[in-house]
Amino acid sequence: MYGTTKLSVPKDVTALCEDIARGYERRKKDYENKRIDIIYSHSSGFEGAVGGSRSAGNTSDPSAAKAERLMRLEKSLDAQFLKAVEQSLMMLGTDISRDSRERLRKAVILNCENGREYPFEYLGIDEFSRREFYRRRKSFIIGIGAILGLIDND
Repeated sequence: MYGTTKLSVPKDVTALCEDIARGYERRKKDYENKRIDIIYSHSSGFEGAVGGSRSAGNTSDPSAAKAERLMRLEKSLDAQFLKAVEQSLMMLGTDISRDSRERLRKAVILNCENGREYPFEYLGIDEFSRREFYRRRKSFIIGIGAILGLIDND
């Protein structure tokens, strides 16, 4: 996926990437809720009139205001983290069958969310050895760092 897992990655970067993966489900729900709130909000177009931010020239265009809010959401740090996790997940297990790949992805996310509650032995993915599972998990974590530019992947 991202070269060898023997890549020397600083522990603080690995810990940061693991924390990003750990918050994936929460970020995903928050992102979806915020997006729905923006899309279905009934603004009068003057929501930025008192102390809020308003685009120049968009004083009464609710569609433009929603588009601007959606752009801000897409550029937020949490959205970048969410996209990095999803991209790294998409690259995980591309060499195996679709069913195994989906099971692996779910198992990796569960393990990242709470490794004590979901260690390898409880995940029920018999097609992988313990060593292979954790090698792929590490590759997923390194992938997040590479996507975010935290790991130089030369």
